[in-house]
Amino acid sequence: MPFLPEFRFTIVSACLVALFAAADSGAVMDPRFEIDPQTLVSPAPKAKAPGGIHKQSARSTAGKNSHITGKGTTYTVKAGDHLFKILMRDYGLSNNEAESFIEEIRRENNIYDIKRLRIGQKIIIPPVRRRADGSLKLIQPVHPPADRPEGIEATAGQTFVLESPVPKLDSQEALAKLRETWDKVIPQKVDQQPISLQTPAFSLSLDPQRYPSFSGMNGARILLDQHSSIPPLVKALIEEKDPAIRIINYSNAGTKQLVSTMLEAAGFYSVEENFTLDFGTDPKLTVQSDFKVEKTPESLIKHDVVLLNSGHVSVPPVLSNFLKNEGFTLYEPFASLKSAPSHEAYPIHVITAKNQPGMVDEILSALSIPADRDRRLDVFAADNNGISLAVKAERYFERGGHRYIVTRYDGDPVNYTLFRILETKGYRVVILESRDDFRKVSEKIVSRLKINGSFAQHSLLKDRSLGYSLQMSGIKVDDSSLPGGGLFLTNLTIDRIIRDLLTENGYSLNNR
Repeated sequence: MPFLPEFRFTIVSACLVALFAAADSGAVMDPRFEIDPQTLVSPAPKAKAPGGIHKQSARSTAGKNSHITGKGTTYTVKAGDHLFKILMRDYGLSNNEAESFIEEIRRENNIYDIKRLRIGQKIIIPPVRRRADGSLKLIQPVHPPADRPEGIEATAGQTFVLESPVPKLDSQEALAKLRETWDKVIPQKVDQQPISLQTPAFSLSLDPQRYPSFSGMNGARILLDQHSSIPPLVKALIEEKDPAIRIINYSNAGTKQLVSTMLEAAGFYSVEENFTLDFGTDPKLTVQSDFKVEKTPESLIKHDVVLLNSGHVSVPPVLSNFLKNEGFTLYEPFASLKSAPSHEAYPIHVITAKNQPGMVDEILSALSIPADRDRRLDVFAADNNGISLAVKAERYFERGGHRYIVTRYDGDPVNYTLFRILETKGYRVVILESRDDFRKVSEKIVSRLKINGSFAQHSLLKDRSLGYSLQMSGIKVDDSSLPGGGLFLTNLTIDRIIRDLLTENGYSLNNR
């Protein structure tokens, strides 16, 4: 019998005699060992999807629900589908990546409510391409497709091919990077000698280069069948003789699928995919990880939780160290790129004053507006009757050819009336009430200045490929007259980790 490719497999005559004897005696044979000639050869290689466009996985149903042509991909909605699930399950996007393209898909397909998809509805998936830094870019080709589903109007310049959804590495390169990390994650190691089985009936060995093995939990051993080329008979023999060996298939669908397949076979206590973790409420740091791994039931108690990312963009070392102190060890086996700073990194001014006059001074200073204190303004100038009436403005300044007053309402209706009279003389008055907090004070000043600004809990990081995000309450001001075109005002106390991450992304922080 000739050697099988990459195998050494010898069946002695005693084995064959035993098989035929069992058949003659009417004994029932284990179906796994019933020999079919086709099981003695490697499966024929599967035809590749055009251009590697579509991702296949054991849990994916995209092949049955997607129509791929030379010009695009049309997905047919089935029961239980929603856009996030389609993009993440069938096209390999992360939660943040899927979110960044939801609006484009909704607009492209005239979907008014993404929660109300119809079974059988056809959805066009626009094309994306991964940049060198690992982020995704929407592609706008020149010609719209001719085979657009009925009832969907064309958008100029769109075609509909979802290109390779996960950045790929050469198989051996990816495995080498994963092994380096894997040996750090698995607490105990098992024998990594090549798979070799010897019995009186047969001998079997596998090429360790083509069929590498990894340690699993509790003495398990993971055998990676990279090209699904181990015949069923050989699999059955291995699993029968050594139950500690777990054979898994991997078709080079991408780094995330490789990690997912390995984690599923490793026997960890808990594995959670697309994990998010929040630190603080305002400011709030949200860390996204492809996988959270608890090795044992005591992992949380022992602060021994592993986070695994499969992308090519690494998080800053300051965040890795912070997570480590919080009990989470982050591994990024395939990361080789550093994230670029945000393009909208406005200066951040932290207002520290607790009283209204101090807030006003710090806000005006941040806006580069000099102001006079306690300036006397004439309501009625001295005339022929010799009568002069003036009021005190707590803060007075000029900007853009206009005169401004900031004052506090003390409950005296006379003072209130006098300032209203000043408004009739061309002054622009900001009246603060005693209960006004930082939000109200800043909103009143910005509104009176007619500057574009809004108070909310803003997301300060726009790049969704970072692996983390920051949200912070404050008033974001857009004004071309300011250095950098705008600024961000907040009165929150900012922790060191938040400061470091903001600085990492190009923000500058100023305490007034």
